[in-house]
Amino acid sequence: MDWRRLDRWATIATISLYVAAATSLIIILGEALLPSGTLAQSVFHDIADYLNRLGDVGGGAVIVIILFILVGGGAGMLLINAYDKFQEIRRRRAQERQEMAEAIEASRAEGRAEGRAEIVDQLRERGVNVDDFLPPEDAEPESAETS
Repeated sequence: MDWRRLDRWATIATISLYVAAATSLIIILGEALLPSGTLAQSVFHDIADYLNRLGDVGGGAVIVIILFILVGGGAGMLLINAYDKFQEIRRRRAQERQEMAEAIEASRAEGRAEGRAEIVDQLRERGVNVDDFLPPEDAEPESAETS
């Protein structure tokens, strides 16, 4: 999770709330303190009236937004947890495959060593010089591509 990004959004939301509160305070004070019947007081009254109606609609919208945040946040957390578990399972499976491949290679190497030892014993029993027929043990086997 990108905590810096989340912190940035929280800071923006906090600053937005402070600006909205300060603007509302200015409008309320302007409406209340300006002399009645002046153009400025009338403008502040109209703005306050519009904001009041917007607030009535916005209040319902805020409740819907909060519900979406709660439901979506819960679902989002479930998705984040499921994704983390999925990544852990993938990592564990990859590690198990790696360990299995290493075990198979070790088993093959052990089988080759045992087979070589058996062949060497049989050749020596027959009196054959092993170095004439078999490559050294540390030599890599030739692949089919190098012919």
